[in-house]
Amino acid sequence: MRQAIQSSFRLTIRFIIVILAVTVTLTGCGRRLGYGVLLWSEDEDQIASGSVVSVVSESDLQDTYLIRLDASRSEAGAVETTVARWRVRFFETEEEASGAADAYKELATVYARSERNALPMRSAPELKAGNIMYRLRDGEVVKLIGREDEQTDLSGLVSYWYLALTETGIEAYVFGYELSLFDPLDPDAEFAESGAVDPLLELLLDNVWRPIYFVDMIVNGAYDLGLFREEYGLFPNPEERSLELVMPYHSTTFNYDAVVDVGPRKYLAEGTSLQLTFNRGDELSLQYLLDGRQYILAMQRVTGEIQDYVDAELERRSDTYQRLLDRGPAFSSGNYGRITLLEDQRFIWSGYERLVPAAIPNGLGTGGRVILDLYLGPQLTDQYDGAVSFKFDGHPDPVSFAYALVPDGIRMIYVPRNDIHDFIVMGSGVSSITLFFSTTGG
Repeated sequence: MRQAIQSSFRLTIRFIIVILAVTVTLTGCGRRLGYGVLLWSEDEDQIASGSVVSVVSESDLQDTYLIRLDASRSEAGAVETTVARWRVRFFETEEEASGAADAYKELATVYARSERNALPMRSAPELKAGNIMYRLRDGEVVKLIGREDEQTDLSGLVSYWYLALTETGIEAYVFGYELSLFDPLDPDAEFAESGAVDPLLELLLDNVWRPIYFVDMIVNGAYDLGLFREEYGLFPNPEERSLELVMPYHSTTFNYDAVVDVGPRKYLAEGTSLQLTFNRGDELSLQYLLDGRQYILAMQRVTGEIQDYVDAELERRSDTYQRLLDRGPAFSSGNYGRITLLEDQRFIWSGYERLVPAAIPNGLGTGGRVILDLYLGPQLTDQYDGAVSFKFDGHPDPVSFAYALVPDGIRMIYVPRNDIHDFIVMGSGVSSITLFFSTTGG
């Protein structure tokens, strides 16, 4: 029995020795797992990026390949080294690897540098929620390993989608518009994407943005000068990396790290809660948190200087008051008293008791200020020349009328406050309290 065991043991040892010898022989004769294309070399002098290599072995534990550049592909003879697996594109056959190397030749020495912070790399060449795999830092270098055949237009930004590798092995797509391409072996090489600028980002940062009601007031020709003021708006300061927002009800400054695109026509002021989205045309939507409250505002650019609009509106009001003065300055009614207009846009109104309390509240005095901040709606422009308000001293709410200048005086109709919308007197629901005053001279 002992001899049988010893004989079996000797046979096993011999078998192991034979297997080891065969393995060594096969390895020495060029045994390989397959072939590969080296995408990003750690040492271009040893094995250049784009080279076809033999993949000799791999380590799952280290996530590496042992690769060999055969002597037939190198003037310096065979070279063998260990590299991270993400640096090599693996193929079963040499023919497949050679074809891939030919396709890669154009990009084999081309790198790219991110031109802004948080430039997204995506799992697919498309803008889609949830497909961001990584964000490049400003100035971070990647190796370009692929490019889509056709350029893509993303809201006016035209470039290629590139497949890129980061220095940590992340492989994903990045839109080339904000990449600066370069070839370290040819510093004079020029690439189309180099120095690209985002026109929407330029539009955002190079302009003052006003609340959307500014545009509405300009279009309607109806101004609330308490809200239409130069100090209201979004004021970018790219040099200071700040966006100052001043509104009638609050103000704040967003000090950002970078303004980055996070989707089609959408940007984020990194380091703040502010998101900015271009809607139709160049209308800009702001979303932000302030003191625990969510705000959404619509902004737009305004052509011309705000003060010019204000001056024109003040001139309109002054001219309107002068026309009333020229027609009066005193107007008398047997039913509704006497109104006298003064040079400093004040009035004295006596004998108005029949209008109390239907139009004029009880207990008011006789003096106050004439206000000309109302405008006629389209339904009233054929019947009336304008609108006038009388704000009695000591009372917060003015009493408003639409008026028509007639040859022998002025005709007015009382306008309740609920018939006034955004400083425009609407036609529907206008009261039936009609007044006529004749002119009496000075």
